[in-house]
Amino acid sequence: MEKINIGIFDDHTFTAKGLAHYLTNNTIEISFCCQTKTELIACIEASEIELLILDVIAPDVLGLELFEIVTNNYPAIHIIAHTTLSSAMLVENLLSLGVKGFVNKKQPEADLLACIQAVCMGEINIPEEYHFLTSKYRTLSSNILSPREVQILQLISTELTSQAIADRLTLSLFTVENHRKSIFKKLAVKNLAGMLMTASRLGYIS
Repeated sequence: MEKINIGIFDDHTFTAKGLAHYLTNNTIEISFCCQTKTELIACIEASEIELLILDVIAPDVLGLELFEIVTNNYPAIHIIAHTTLSSAMLVENLLSLGVKGFVNKKQPEADLLACIQAVCMGEINIPEEYHFLTSKYRTLSSNILSPREVQILQLISTELTSQAIADRLTLSLFTVENHRKSIFKKLAVKNLAGMLMTASRLGYIS
């Protein structure tokens, strides 16, 4: 296998540096490790990576926006999601965005190395329990929150009122309340506690 240039995004510096140290070998070169959205975009522009190891959660990131940015603007870059989150819905969303690999941080580091090798050979590599998802590529369904709904959901989780959210996003109170109702409907919940619990389980909030 030819040398692979890889970028790593993880808001925990220790994790990123540990991965870089473990993965660097005769066939893998780590081009950069970064911790913020701004850094990531700058690093991608300044390098010629073929593969990106991307964490799902970061303080300045809403939902799966980084995955959308990379797949939309840098389609030649293979992406592996590396996260503590784990759910069929999350994996399905990632696959629908064009992500080729998924490794939970609880898995052995060797699994990440194997995933890199598989993805670089054009394969999809995800844990066995999610293999049923690879039979088709589905676009985001009506059950998945839109980017705006994710943004509002995350603001709700900080205990902001609907009016405060409307003021912050320059939206009408009516629009925010409609988004709120849509979130409840899509997540199939009936109250705020249920919404926050389900949203956390699905990886929309941490």
